[in-house]
Amino acid sequence: MAAILLVDDDDVARRVVKLMVERGGHHVAEAADGEEAIRALEAGDAPDCIILDLMMPRIGGVDVLRRMRDDARLRDIPVLLMTALDDGREVEEARAMGFKRHFLKAYWHADDLLKTIDHATAAEAGRN
Repeated sequence: MAAILLVDDDDVARRVVKLMVERGGHHVAEAADGEEAIRALEAGDAPDCIILDLMMPRIGGVDVLRRMRDDARLRDIPVLLMTALDDGREVEEARAMGFKRHFLKAYWHADDLLKTIDHATAAEAGRN
């Protein structure tokens, strides 16, 4: 069981993803935007994996990813993008900082997401 931080400002999307990931046996903490995600990351234990939206109010996903990559404690946490953006500046900036996989909100499948979480967290556990 992996500890997942799910970061998305869309309440419905967050609820659906959380339900699917918890059904896969993982524990899910939620953040409703990037600012909340950064507070959670700074305040507690680092999650095993982060599912991150890019377009959010206050602090967007690219800035969350940038702060993670600048923090030695957080830089190696696998990040899965789940966003409505297929491409564009935000996706390219995130790609330059590295993420494990990019899921489009309209086209993701629960089994695929769960396999990716399992693979990403197993690979990270093997490094530690």
